[in-house]
Amino acid sequence: MNIPAFVQSEGNTFTITVPIGMQLRETVALLVPHGASVVITSEEDSQAMVSLTLEGAASVDVTVQANATLSVVSLQTDPGVVRHKNTVSDGGTVHVQNISLAAEVDHELRSFLQGEHAVSNVDWIFYAKHAEKHRISARNIFDAKYGGGEIIMKGVSEHTAHVFCDGMIEIGLQGGGTDTYLTENVLMLAGTAKVDAIPGLEIKTNDVKASHSATVSKGTPEDLFYFATRGIDETEARQMYIQGFLGDLTAKITDTAVQDILLEQIEQKLIA
Repeated sequence: MNIPAFVQSEGNTFTITVPIGMQLRETVALLVPHGASVVITSEEDSQAMVSLTLEGAASVDVTVQANATLSVVSLQTDPGVVRHKNTVSDGGTVHVQNISLAAEVDHELRSFLQGEHAVSNVDWIFYAKHAEKHRISARNIFDAKYGGGEIIMKGVSEHTAHVFCDGMIEIGLQGGGTDTYLTENVLMLAGTAKVDAIPGLEIKTNDVKASHSATVSKGTPEDLFYFATRGIDETEARQMYIQGFLGDLTAKITDTAVQDILLEQIEQKLIA
């Protein structure tokens, strides 16, 4: 395997360390074998983007030190259990963009905001079709003052697929001044698909702004008829419908190479 700069490998563990004050302009891209562990540390005042392609089960442990900014893009196209943990210190920001396209997904993300003014943003794209099963869970846990961030979980379930989408915001006793929200938005393209969208809030202190919402919308024959009146067949119409639905989160991926890979993977799944 070709190991990129800033990555150390020992056995099945990959370690990425961004030194103090380093501003990385190039994305650190890593192919993660099934069963591997990834440890990422963004030291004080550093800035970086890491792209992970997960070939199945994996564990990801992220530490963002004071005033550092780290973006992590994680693409899973092969089945496996994934456990991802973020720990964020004073003034640190982590932005995780998960893309779940595997046939079987069990992916849990936990962000622990332990410093004041710590921020955790999570964008999650998922797409389940045929008889696939996705179980995805994201939590922002605020244990210090003036935290912030958002969780946006957005995806598609069609045919007889089953998606369990669990989002949670937890604000502890020391989390006063937190400003955060959670959104779950799932598109069902068949009456035989199943979706469990479960947003939650747990607030143990005062003086916070926290909200959540969940919507499950259904594609209708009228939607496809609209495309048909413009000479677009049903297969192409479904592809356009799904790509348009996921487009806002896809556009938020700033690395164009990573975005191109994502669009290609979504297109391949659409026609599978």
